[in-house]
Amino acid sequence: MEKHRFSSWDVLLIVSLAVFILVIDTTTMEVSISALVHDLNTDASTIQTIISIYTLVKAAFMLIGAKLQDFIGRRRAFLIGAAVYGVGIFTAATSQNAAMFLVGWSILEGIGTVLMLPATVTFITGTYEGKERAFAFGVWGGIAAAASIFGLVVGGYLTTNYSWRGVFALEMVILLIIFALHKVLNETRPTASWKSFDGGGALLSVLGLMSLVFGILMVKVPSEWVIVPILISGGIILLFGFYFWERRQIRNAKGVLIDVTIVPTRSFLAGNVVAIGQKFVSAGFMFIFPLFYEMVTGASAYETGVALMPMTLGVVVFSILGARLASLFEPKYLLLLGIAVTGAGLASLRDIFSLTTTAHDIFPGSLLFGIGLGLVLSQVTNLTLSSIPSERQTDASGIYNTTRQLGSSLGTALIGIVLAIGFVRGLPSGQPSSYLPGQPLLSIGISDAAVNQGMEWAFVAMMLVVIGMFIAGLFIRKTGKIE
Repeated sequence: MEKHRFSSWDVLLIVSLAVFILVIDTTTMEVSISALVHDLNTDASTIQTIISIYTLVKAAFMLIGAKLQDFIGRRRAFLIGAAVYGVGIFTAATSQNAAMFLVGWSILEGIGTVLMLPATVTFITGTYEGKERAFAFGVWGGIAAAASIFGLVVGGYLTTNYSWRGVFALEMVILLIIFALHKVLNETRPTASWKSFDGGGALLSVLGLMSLVFGILMVKVPSEWVIVPILISGGIILLFGFYFWERRQIRNAKGVLIDVTIVPTRSFLAGNVVAIGQKFVSAGFMFIFPLFYEMVTGASAYETGVALMPMTLGVVVFSILGARLASLFEPKYLLLLGIAVTGAGLASLRDIFSLTTTAHDIFPGSLLFGIGLGLVLSQVTNLTLSSIPSERQTDASGIYNTTRQLGSSLGTALIGIVLAIGFVRGLPSGQPSSYLPGQPLLSIGISDAAVNQGMEWAFVAMMLVVIGMFIAGLFIRKTGKIE
């Protein structure tokens, strides 16, 4: 375990600040589409494409970003990523057109993210152990979840009353704090030479992940459904090719991008399945709830964020409390409890959505949902990564963050489709199924039945994913109370 001369929690502070800006950046832009269209003199389709490219960059290059820690050292990789991210922030904040915003936000910030995010995980595994590591990962997960709501509340407020550019100013201030404190981060010596870089594996992983994620994102565009099976099946084939390529590299004692032999490790594989499900459910919920609340009531992004505050409170409190509880109870059972409570929260929300639903109707179920997510986040990362030896933590971090990115993409795409199908199926015979984006449903005479059917189907789909998470969680090995 690495030692440093600063407070033992300085590293966690920097890691938390980094995760915070990486998450608020995404959620703020997603609720600022209309403002971006106006200020950059473009259209909504272009902005959606820019958001998709950002997702593609993060998913496709996450494995490479994690592996670079072995070639240049962990702290150096993180700081280079932070510097690139900073240039991206400045470019995006001063953008005068869509092309400039694409370069700054999608490309530069995306590259910065793939260097920073995996390092935040390995900083924790390399600095803490036992109950301190469990607590640190609980905070890591809780900050990430809470930041998504923060992006809605503060980002929505800034966008509505001032400008979306203000969010980038906030990020830059936090990034400067990270650079000011960076010496508390321990550097690791490079463990591999550039001669051993696995170019073939890198190419296969990038092409496979880009094809898979792009196919998933295209699910949201019905006119492109004809190419979706081609992209997704092609991506899966390429990723299988990557897996067998890496195994061959290992047999021949050559350099590998990722040690894929850790994938079948029981707790690691099961933990990744749980993590994919958690990101699927949380991303799906964060996609459909603002859509419902803003379309039905005409609420602003800021008001939507306020309505989600009980969920945020549940996530933050129980991600930290859950990590503390791991010293009293078996972490695996806490994880399973969290998954069950998450499902209970979704079940309680399933039937309450209609044209007359208010924020007060949503508070109890969303609080329960947030408590469950907080318990899951407090345990899943530590349980998953602790099953892998310390010398393979960069590989484990790369795989873990990539699967989480896939889960997020799947959640927004598939739950959105389920919502739309349920909505159309709930329309009375002969009722037109088209409406203007952003127009309150109350103003176009859409029935209660259509709204309720769409939301119910979406929540049932998420509940089925939670059941899968619970089954996967059963296969995670017990670790004993964390001392």
